[in-house]
Amino acid sequence: MTRARDGEAPPALTRLSSLLPGAVARLHHRELSEGEACLLAAMGLTVGCRLVVRANGDPCIVEVRSTRIGLARAVADRLLVRDERAGRP
Repeated sequence: MTRARDGEAPPALTRLSSLLPGAVARLHHRELSEGEACLLAAMGLTVGCRLVVRANGDPCIVEVRSTRIGLARAVADRLLVRDERAGRP
């Protein structure tokens, strides 16, 4: 996970739906029902997993553990991630 340097704030959480294609992030929090969370976890989308946004829209396509998953925009709006490239040169 991305760590803040001394004196710097940690990277902010953002909605998966707001990331551009090519962005690399880690899933931090899911604002989903238990059933939705279990379904996504079964496909590999678990808290802490690394994901790459391949396409953003409806569906939002992410790559997780070498598998591409298409998510409805309404679901992508409820997934909070930390952009792994934010704040890097």
